[in-house]
Amino acid sequence: MNSPRDRASDLQRLEEDIKKREQALRLRELEAEIDRPPLYQTVKHEQSEGKLQQWGRKLLLFGKFIAFVVAGIVVVRISTILAGIAIVGIIGFIGYKIFLEGDRNKD
Repeated sequence: MNSPRDRASDLQRLEEDIKKREQALRLRELEAEIDRPPLYQTVKHEQSEGKLQQWGRKLLLFGKFIAFVVAGIVVVRISTILAGIAIVGIIGFIGYKIFLEGDRNKD
């Protein structure tokens, strides 16, 4: 049979083997964690714009706003003129039908 010394040395050797396996397993886990891509989206840092570029961008936006306002005013003016012409035309047509066409039928 095994002597107590042999048994103690076997247990010690088994403990060392288990520790080595645990260390190897932990090392593999750490390597896998290092190699794993990050879970968040990274964005490259861009340098901030200069004051002149910011001013130019604001000026461009203001110009677009003014262009839309002017275009709106032009559309309203043109539609007002066309509506006026249509109203005058309709009144003229009604006047023609009432006053002039009625006189032709009597003759």
